[in-house]
Amino acid sequence: MNSDAEIWRAARDLIADYGPRRAETHATKVLAEMTLGGDFAGTLVWRRILRAVKGLNAGDDKSAGAGLPQRRR
Repeated sequence: MNSDAEIWRAARDLIADYGPRRAETHATKVLAEMTLGGDFAGTLVWRRILRAVKGLNAGDDKSAGAGLPQRRR
């Protein structure tokens, strides 16, 4: 998962699955687990996902994920 589109899609999926607050909490938890486990690549990916979740929740970057399809339940 390296492309910006994949990061934004993962962030949007987390929000769809967990809700805005819990998505941020979940991403923070996974990031901490990756960091403690010494998974450098995983830490980088989850840091980007967490940043995207925060951006989507704040509405700061509405255009960043605008071209991505909506996730259906």
